[in-house]
Amino acid sequence: MRRPRARIPPWLSASHVLPIRSRAAGIRRTSGRGASRRSARHRAGMHIDPALNADGLLVARDSVLAGADTRSLQRAAARGDLLRLARGVYTTPEFWAHCDRRERHVLRCRAAAERLGSRLTLAGPSAAAVLGLDLAAQWPDAVCALTTPADGTRRRGNIMWWASPQHDRHVQDLGWVRTTDPLRTATEIAARTPFVAGLITADSALRHERYRGPGVGGERFMEVARAIAIRRGTRRVRRVAEFADGNAESAGETWTRAALEHLGAPPPELQVDVLDGRVWVARVDFCWPARKIIVEFDGEKKYRAALRAPERTVEDVVIEEKKREDRLREAGWAIVRVVWGDLREPDRLRRKLRRVCLIA
Repeated sequence: MRRPRARIPPWLSASHVLPIRSRAAGIRRTSGRGASRRSARHRAGMHIDPALNADGLLVARDSVLAGADTRSLQRAAARGDLLRLARGVYTTPEFWAHCDRRERHVLRCRAAAERLGSRLTLAGPSAAAVLGLDLAAQWPDAVCALTTPADGTRRRGNIMWWASPQHDRHVQDLGWVRTTDPLRTATEIAARTPFVAGLITADSALRHERYRGPGVGGERFMEVARAIAIRRGTRRVRRVAEFADGNAESAGETWTRAALEHLGAPPPELQVDVLDGRVWVARVDFCWPARKIIVEFDGEKKYRAALRAPERTVEDVVIEEKKREDRLREAGWAIVRVVWGDLREPDRLRRKLRRVCLIA
């Protein structure tokens, strides 16, 4: 489907000459009464409100077709009325402010795609962003994309190019851009990052591809590593492949599972429906049925999802969670709640696990 062309507001038309900043004396005025009136409006606080396209972008070439002057866009960016994402591609500060970190990175990817077109194949963190995979690190400022070995791995402008001899293998077309598929994305991240960071993306890739359960789908990462001829980081990929589990439903759960293994806890069952007799009580993150022990990761994602239902308040969600925990305890289960602070300070988690005799 053809994307609607950006509507250009009157102030950006070629007949509207805006004042620009001089290097030494601030604003340089243009001649004529019209220019004086426009300068007065600008000093009075006139704000730019361009009509963005469906992706939240204002593309210079579309503006030119609509009769705008590209230099007006450049001056607007210099004043801070527009935010430049790539050469000839802008958004508004207001739109940018309402985006979370992942959405901002996707916006950068869309800007790069507008600029480079079919030459761009997203990879690594950028592929993870547009595919909806989890990432342990902060979303980077630079867009990550594949290139040939002849060009080499390097950063050029706002794009980090990853050299790969197989830059066309395990690649999919999203319509607006090409990107590495979920398994290749996770494999390349696992090869370049520490174990937990690679595992977080790998678990989400298996979940995306509907591989569920311990050992299910993990071998695919090694198949991809061989197919794209990864030379460095194969040991990291193999370790992640052996431990990955698509049943982990969030980055926090993946990190918790890795921490449990590191502290010596026996392997848990994931996403278990707990029954009291024949009555369903709850679905829990980690469970050791023989020991009647449950570990739950408490992250914001769980509570935000519960708040999406209409007319539900924070108090409603907290009360329901308390009642759920009471039912589990009445059924004879010991419960350990894990938060981000426990994962960052393993000694805190170790003490919690020892209280329920899960580790020595």
